[in-house]
Amino acid sequence: MTRFSAGIVMTGSDGYVHVRIWDKSYFICPEDMGMLLFVGETVPLLHKNPDPTGSPVASGSVALNPSGRAVILSIGSIRYMLPRDRFIAVALGEDVSCILFEVPGDVPEPEIISPKKGGVAS
Repeated sequence: MTRFSAGIVMTGSDGYVHVRIWDKSYFICPEDMGMLLFVGETVPLLHKNPDPTGSPVASGSVALNPSGRAVILSIGSIRYMLPRDRFIAVALGEDVSCILFEVPGDVPEPEIISPKKGGVAS
């Protein structure tokens, strides 16, 4: 990882796509990859259950952005993004890994909002 990246997406020998964000590990099931890439549905981002006998826990979601050219991973209110073509290369085993980046929040700054909406744009 570089100092600007938030995590890494890695291919696994078991067909899963492994995601490491900061110090936590997640994964995407192989069955969900088709729904994400070909149907465009949102799929769960899973985390190992601390109880060894329990099933995985959904900790977030994975979806394509509106243009379909990027993959967005959401965990709570924080979103991460990587190019769809790089994600597909990792998922199919053509690349071993790819870095992902945190998407800045969508909180507008008052000084750049138009005057019609209560801002003071010049």
